[in-house]
Amino acid sequence: MGDMKYELSDMDKIGITKTVKVLLFYELQTTIDPDRLITSLAEGVKNATSQLPFMAGNLEFNEYGKLCIVVPPGSQVKLNIRRFEPKEQRSLSALAQDSFSPDNMDFTEFLPEEPASPKQVCALQLSLVEGGLILGLLINHAAGDWSAIDTFVSLICQSCKAHREELKMPTYTLDLNRAPYNAPETGSTFSRQEHLEKLPMFYVMEKSQLKLKPPPTFRSSIYRISEPSIQQLKARCTPYLTEVAYITSYDCISALAWTSITRARLNLHPEKSSLPSRFVHPIDVRTRDPEKKTSERYFGNAVIGSQAGPTTAEALVSGSDRGLAAAATLIRQSINSTNLSTISHMTSLIKSLTPTETLGSQADFSEMDVFMNTWYSGNAKKYDIGGDLRPVAFRVPLSLPGACAVILPNFSSGATRVFEVLVQVEVEEHEMLRKDPEFLRYFEVVA
Repeated sequence: MGDMKYELSDMDKIGITKTVKVLLFYELQTTIDPDRLITSLAEGVKNATSQLPFMAGNLEFNEYGKLCIVVPPGSQVKLNIRRFEPKEQRSLSALAQDSFSPDNMDFTEFLPEEPASPKQVCALQLSLVEGGLILGLLINHAAGDWSAIDTFVSLICQSCKAHREELKMPTYTLDLNRAPYNAPETGSTFSRQEHLEKLPMFYVMEKSQLKLKPPPTFRSSIYRISEPSIQQLKARCTPYLTEVAYITSYDCISALAWTSITRARLNLHPEKSSLPSRFVHPIDVRTRDPEKKTSERYFGNAVIGSQAGPTTAEALVSGSDRGLAAAATLIRQSINSTNLSTISHMTSLIKSLTPTETLGSQADFSEMDVFMNTWYSGNAKKYDIGGDLRPVAFRVPLSLPGACAVILPNFSSGATRVFEVLVQVEVEEHEMLRKDPEFLRYFEVVA
């Protein structure tokens, strides 16, 4: 039996340079046998791999230049086990005192090493510390986006739970129809300029012009915002909504983050008030497909960056309620304008590039632009590994060279929803945010 090959889409190819990393923290009681738990987790990984065998493969380009995942016979997702002695690593309770803050711990110790070659799709590490277990995962973005990662991680956890409780292993029916995520075979009927008009965040540039700025020093913090606060934000915005029919909790949280970070920047640099400010966020098009060409069970990279704005930094922070409503409106409009056809414009545009060209981004996250993402669809129940062992925290090491925020999975319990948001900004901007009354009116500092 030879290698299995899974050809990926043109959209998948865009993600090959990025690796997504996540960590799940579990508290282990003294009554739990860690070795038996590790055995069950290994069985969970084995079952998840049997459902999604491409996760155990390597990324390669075939003879036609198409990106593929190649899976040799008998391949399994690489699973590393690391046991920390008390002198090597703090206990879980000590890590929890800092709310597992990215700035107060070294996440790399809990993540598998990223191999240079072959380009591995996925790897896992189980780390044992005093009183706890950390599940660290890395996955190449070409193989999947957040929705795919959520599916894979929850399948591992639910399979582990089934093994521990002697239940039937869960199965998963996935959709691998990649046609909607490829550039049109016959070529696009749009010109390059028309594609760019549909993708205002991007422009075509020569690769020789690509220059990286030296990154500044960043600070990451975790904040919490509850449903009552979000309803207050909605109530402030609603009287001024004229261009959209509604706004969501996500729109409100994002608008508050965008306006607050911009205000912090202007407090430091008032001379930049006339600069454009953009809000960039990835949109999952699985559910934005009225013609049903794809499905929510599609496993791959189905997200595309969308831009709200630009508007001037000064306009964004002025007008109090009107300004907040304007930001939320721009965010909702950017979501409403994104669908599967946006993917087609992107893949067609990339296909039109010459070997010396690449896509550049209009956004500059070290100036007035902000990047935001949401992983709120993850929850503690999905990641339950049996015996009421639900995770106590979900963390991601941020790698974007600029201002960004991530809404973390929902681990709140009870009737009131609570959102945890990880915010990364430059050190001076962080200090300004911690003094901003409008920001702190709604965001509670966690760590």
